[in-house]
Amino acid sequence: MEEQKTAEKISEKKASQLKRKYVLKKLDADAAKLLQSLKDKANKKTFGRKVRDSEVISLGLSLINSDHIQNLQNQTFSEKDRLHIAHEEYQKTNGKITMDQFIGKLLKGEVSVRHN
Repeated sequence: MEEQKTAEKISEKKASQLKRKYVLKKLDADAAKLLQSLKDKANKKTFGRKVRDSEVISLGLSLINSDHIQNLQNQTFSEKDRLHIAHEEYQKTNGKITMDQFIGKLLKGEVSVRHN
């Protein structure tokens, strides 16, 4: 009886591993669902072969422009990164100033930081 349960667990693992084989390792669940949805829409046709994951991904990647890259980069900035960027921009126009002095000016309202 115990051997049968073990065999079932092993077969379940193999089945799940086979399913995962066709999903990209670095793709999160939401992205995988979106990819599958787009692929299903593309494959609603009467003739021709099935559209592959790689074809959908390649088309999507070819549509990315420099604005999209900039948005992706901005999404990765922490608040500390934004502070350092604002400090550097301030120094370019107003000359050298320490970070402590810059923070003081921000707190006093002498300097305002624009948000992207």
